[in-house]
Amino acid sequence: MRWRDDEGIATPVEMMYLLVFCLVAVLFIGYVGRLHTAGVQVTNAAQAAARAASLAPNPSSGAAAAAAAVDTQALRLRCQGGASTRVTWVPSPTGSWQGGSVTVVVTCVVRNSSLAGVWVPGQRSVTVRDTQPIDRYHR
Repeated sequence: MRWRDDEGIATPVEMMYLLVFCLVAVLFIGYVGRLHTAGVQVTNAAQAAARAASLAPNPSSGAAAAAAAVDTQALRLRCQGGASTRVTWVPSPTGSWQGGSVTVVVTCVVRNSSLAGVWVPGQRSVTVRDTQPIDRYHR
């Protein structure tokens, strides 16, 4: 068979399949990358909130400091309805705040459409927990 007998019909069809595959792959990679970025932002917020709470003089001001630390992050733009913060603490062996540990859980609900860049139904919940020791000698 000589090359002059080829009409070239199969190549454009195969190229269309390749184009569709590449578009889907780019959208998927963008979705996964944005989901990872949201996770990193929530992780940073949880770490900052736990550290702020661990520096507070008592549990109530620790919860307020954790909420304030989360509010200063850029999660208001990322999370649907803002990020939620839950603070729990374990007292020291003597039962006091100093010397214990504080755990902050930050939850962010992200719409799939903001992750994919195109309309996609549903949402994802990103939850991160961070625990910090409360300084025994900090006042």
